Amino acid sequence: MKWFFTHALGIYICFGLASLGSDPIAAADSQPIYHQAESALADALTNGDPKAVASLLHDNFQWVAADGTISTKAQILENLAPLAADNQGPIDVRRVDLGTAVRVLGIHHNERFAHMWIKGPLGWQAFVFLDIPIPAERAESSVPAKRPTDPDADCENPCRILPYKPENAAQQGAMDAWFRLKTDEWHPNPEEWAAHADNDHETISPTGDLPKLQHVAELAMARKLYGEHGAQPGEPVMSMRMFDFGNVVIQECLQGPKGSAQPRTWGFRVFVNKGDGWRIMLSAQTRIKQT
Repeated sequence: MKWFFTHALGIYICFGLASLGSDPIAAADSQPIYHQAESALADALTNGDPKAVASLLHDNFQWVAADGTISTKAQILENLAPLAADNQGPIDVRRVDLGTAVRVLGIHHNERFAHMWIKGPLGWQAFVFLDIPIPAERAESSVPAKRPTDPDADCENPCRILPYKPENAAQQGAMDAWFRLKTDEWHPNPEEWAAHADNDHETISPTGDLPKLQHVAELAMARKLYGEHGAQPGEPVMSMRMFDFGNVVIQECLQGPKGSAQPRTWGFRVFVNKGDGWRIMLSAQTRIKQT
């Protein structure tokens, strides 16, 4: 256990903190304006004001419930009550201001949530709300990484190809970063993975909440225990969309087991470029309830 955290900390210091010398990209006066939009949306939902709600939701807004049920902006405007109820009682709220976007993480209704707000021509608007179940039991970080059931399995998708063609250099940069990250998870390479992850990165899923340092430590453990073939390939991406907002790219996708026609996971990822390349700073996903 001592080796586990000491080694991980060494990796993090060497590879994860190199970018701390750069100032974060955040406009000093954007946070109060963003907070006004967040409060205005909460009030509009509580008051049942569809016109006000419409102005505060991006046209591509999606609310994804913990069971994977997707509600579009049009569907929400037909019935504000479900989102109004879901948007109440947040605790442990943590925000990261990226200038053109704000990442909001927290807990409500015994679920984690991940929200993204973006700043566009119409001002601050909510772009995606995702709810994620909290596991009944918290996984112990000292548990060794799982041995892969098929160490010789290939990772064409999502390590080398994806069902989406980037529309510009920003989207291409984010996609290239994700290819590198997925490869560094498939063939555990903690140093390379850390170089492509922002210091504020978190991975949130129904199995837990994994900050960057712990993620790097788990990759180091997998490498130590099982060598180059230390993990199963990630689930193939079945469909995908990307949206870019200046220095921020948001990726949304459905994933499922190889060969399956039915998706099992809905997730979104956020990539940021602080002037020194594209890095992931959020991976959030939930399981889709099978019918």
